[in-house]
Amino acid sequence: MKKYLIILMCFVLLTACSLKKETKVINNDNSVNEVEDDIIETPSYIDNNPVKVGFYLDGKRINEYKTKFRNDMDIAVFDIYFTDLDDVGNNSTKTNFNKFYSNYEDASKYKIGFFISYDAIDKHYEKVILNADTEYWVAPYIYVYLYDDIHQADGAWYSHVTKDEYNDETIFSSIKLYLAEKYEGITSPISLTVFTYDGMDDFDEDGYYRGESSHTVIIKNE
Repeated sequence: MKKYLIILMCFVLLTACSLKKETKVINNDNSVNEVEDDIIETPSYIDNNPVKVGFYLDGKRINEYKTKFRNDMDIAVFDIYFTDLDDVGNNSTKTNFNKFYSNYEDASKYKIGFFISYDAIDKHYEKVILNADTEYWVAPYIYVYLYDDIHQADGAWYSHVTKDEYNDETIFSSIKLYLAEKYEGITSPISLTVFTYDGMDDFDEDGYYRGESSHTVIIKNE
């Protein structure tokens, strides 16, 4: 019986040793250092997204926008195009979007997202926006409305995309910021960024976009 117990204990010890991922190195002074084996390196992020993207107002690329804030007002409605040209002409959003969208092979795999941030008297507000469930995400000061101008009949009236309407075919081709109330509580310019992405690897571990396909407009109360 003792023989079997000894064999069993040896087996357990050997198994435990085999699971260790460390190697002991004995120095000349008989001290022991532990060296970590099996180091796994995380692959570096590489952004292969070729899309140029930008905010446009009346056909012109816009980096800064100034307006006088007041309660219950549209701050602005920005179009989103897959280009970085300074002027694309004042055609319809649908016409301009399709014009530049078609310049990219397999353009449908690139989704459009946004990042908005600003300071208010009570706290800092910021949000990464990837879907249509966004209206109240940075409320009570600002409401965010996203529009799909592409999947609409020419000349038809339509509203912003709702959570129930959103699907894999939805294209966010324009965005509206609406100043709801208490505008005096906003204490900084509003930073609004548009970006394109083709997978969740385009976001870091904290959920922030880390790719190169982006454009930012700074909105000031003046």
